[in-house]
Amino acid sequence: MKKLKTFATIIFIISAFVMTSCQCGRKKGHEIDLDGMHVQLPDTLRVGMLNSPTTYFDYRGTPMGYDYELMSRFTKFYGIEFKVIVGGTISEMIQWLDEGKIDVLASPVPVTAEFQDRVLLCGPRNVSNQVLVQNIDLSKDSVVKDVTDLVGREVSVQNDSKYYYRIINLDEEIGGGIKIKTVAKDTISDDDLLNMVWKGEIPLTIVDSDVAEAALSYYPGLDISVKVSLDQYSRWAVASESQGIAKALDKWFADEKNDERDLFKKYYHLSKLEFFDGPHDDLEDLRLLTFTDGRISNYDNVFKAAAKKSGLDWRLIAAIAYVESHFDADVRSWAGAMGIMQVMPRTAESYDYTPEEMLNPSKCVDVAINILSDLNNLFEKKVPDPIERENFILASYNSGPGHILDAIALANKYGLNSQKWDDNVEVAAIMKSKPAYYRDPVVKNGYFRGKETVNFVRKVQSTYSYFKDRT
Repeated sequence: MKKLKTFATIIFIISAFVMTSCQCGRKKGHEIDLDGMHVQLPDTLRVGMLNSPTTYFDYRGTPMGYDYELMSRFTKFYGIEFKVIVGGTISEMIQWLDEGKIDVLASPVPVTAEFQDRVLLCGPRNVSNQVLVQNIDLSKDSVVKDVTDLVGREVSVQNDSKYYYRIINLDEEIGGGIKIKTVAKDTISDDDLLNMVWKGEIPLTIVDSDVAEAALSYYPGLDISVKVSLDQYSRWAVASESQGIAKALDKWFADEKNDERDLFKKYYHLSKLEFFDGPHDDLEDLRLLTFTDGRISNYDNVFKAAAKKSGLDWRLIAAIAYVESHFDADVRSWAGAMGIMQVMPRTAESYDYTPEEMLNPSKCVDVAINILSDLNNLFEKKVPDPIERENFILASYNSGPGHILDAIALANKYGLNSQKWDDNVEVAAIMKSKPAYYRDPVVKNGYFRGKETVNFVRKVQSTYSYFKDRT
């Protein structure tokens, strides 16, 4: 029997690790030859990154993000390590480059005269613009096909944001007539506005095209075809004197063998609709289950065996499995979670299992119940009520405990009950998707798409009740 490590210890290792560093490849840096130019790369590259839904974030205790994974591939290729240092703004991290606190700024830096005079722009070449977001299916008015169609139409944007100033200028350019509605900046995120358009709560908004494209994987059906600004180019950056690092980055990205299209597809195209907040019936699919002879699934014996070892209700384990995978033992999520209980590869390895073993239902469930047990130990003192604690455990199973500990800290700071989930800590969890809160000093794990976890908890609990009523 494999020796299981103490997950409560791993929790804090992961939480501290996720927002600070990643080790990839060999431990020592080395000199490389780039077309006759000898470049000495540092043993550990200090990388500044924004915490955001596409650049860098913590997903179930695993660091992820388009720019993060690109940097991981780059450092692995050259056999060095990298350490992430999270910044609040691009300007702040430009200053870090000037001061020598970081070696690379691996978040999109606009290609402008202001920045080009201060840094060397290098690495990936990105192009974006601001786009109008509309839901054609729910639109009560005619579809906007050109910016001139915005006359008489209401557009909601964040107050004092680049989108606000763009729509003001656009209104002047077309002769006036756009109804500009502002919402509080930093308390409503781009994603909130996209969600509101998707649900028909507001007719139109404006966001950057890369943000909008990534959102299509959560909100299919939104139309983002109408540009409202000129193209904006961006790249990574290094200090002016770091020509060697810049050349290494440029060469790696220009290498014909380097193909980042799979990463682009992962973060911008693959559907991430497992736990979206939209018009749906949580129990609709459940009605397809037959419950013949009190049986929920073909894996009931696995769930019952796990229940005997853990003391958990086997129907709760089954409910988690159903919500996670619909009892599909071979499924892999867009983020790499595997098996019937959707265990992340890194989590499996922390329990001395291989990722491939997570496709074995028995082993996948075995890891899952140990995670649940260790999460119970973690939250036992913070949430004394065992019934209430169950929600915190489920939330942490879905998101990783770091985000839920952050939500507890936010709840304490903003006058919510940190020992109750419904209408309290779940509210704080959703707050962590907004810059004003995920950049709060009490938050240690950054950006978090909290509404997915809130919906996960609700769906597991409703599924659990449904199973109990029928077995």
